Amino acid sequence: MKRGKPTMADIAKRSGVSQSTVSLVLNQKGTCAIPSETIDRVLRAARELHYSKPQHKRLHGKGAEQPVLVLVSDLTNPYYSFILHELELAAAPSGLQMVCCNTYHREELETWYLKMALNSGFFAAIFLYPPDALDHASRVNQQMPVIAICDKNAASEIDLIELNNFQAGCIAADHLLNLGHQKIAVLSSDPGRSLARSNRIRGVTHQMECAGFCEHLSVIVPEPKEIERIPGNNANYRIGYAIGQRAELLSGNYTAFIAINDMVAIGAIDALSSQGAYFPRDYSIVGFDNLLYTGLSRISLTTVDHHTDLLAQAAVSLLLRRADPSVDSALLSSARFKVECFPQLVVRNSTLPLL
Repeated sequence: MKRGKPTMADIAKRSGVSQSTVSLVLNQKGTCAIPSETIDRVLRAARELHYSKPQHKRLHGKGAEQPVLVLVSDLTNPYYSFILHELELAAAPSGLQMVCCNTYHREELETWYLKMALNSGFFAAIFLYPPDALDHASRVNQQMPVIAICDKNAASEIDLIELNNFQAGCIAADHLLNLGHQKIAVLSSDPGRSLARSNRIRGVTHQMECAGFCEHLSVIVPEPKEIERIPGNNANYRIGYAIGQRAELLSGNYTAFIAINDMVAIGAIDALSSQGAYFPRDYSIVGFDNLLYTGLSRISLTTVDHHTDLLAQAAVSLLLRRADPSVDSALLSSARFKVECFPQLVVRNSTLPLL
């Protein structure tokens, strides 16, 4: 079986030091604080493994086109389509072309796509979710730039455009509380399978606890058999519609809902409306993501915006910084960049003060 090129992780294992120490030694940064015997051990391990420090690619001249791999977990989620569109707009002037692939949270697909990108000479990779194979993504980052646009996660070896879904949840709950709503239900798919979903729910719960109404909060997750009965391919819409068919939502136990994303909100609105409920007269509802559809007059959904255009621009700016020939390559290889993006409430007609 053909072995891959040795990495800093291999050197760290052989020399018995941390990967960060290996990086400092090989990039000659901060070595004055490292014992000389440790430096010798790291360099000896590098020689024995025939390690050669990878160089991130630099962009070619004007007009040159280079592919960038964009990994999404499920492209039927419109959020990914919109941010992919923004990435294409932001990257086009620099000659970067986006190539998008679905992983469905399957680690073997994720690692295969990254291997394909390396073997095909891709310039970089952008994750639109927290990498499922974190260690592999970190190793790939030693050979080409890897960026994640997601909540803060354990992938400390790659650049991060950090979303704050905890704060987004706080914003959604605070809006409804300020309108007088105390009996609130979160409508969600399984929060355990998504860092973004779980952080949004944590934010909602935190805000409800601070207001003293946590006992009035419910998190409603549909059963798989409920979702299967709803036709269509958009999983999030089907989840919302399935929850919206539950009798408990019309029982008078709730005055407002927080959907885990905009498509779940739209599905819930359709299901509840078909049973005679009227938004916002009978219920208020808030979503997340500020998709294009939410601003249409028939939907007019109050939502929390992560500003996909700014996320895309930040990601492309980081890639161009990695490619800047005027910046020392050794410095770039040892540096990790993080950009924080803050969500913002967009108030529309789906929420009203509780009478």
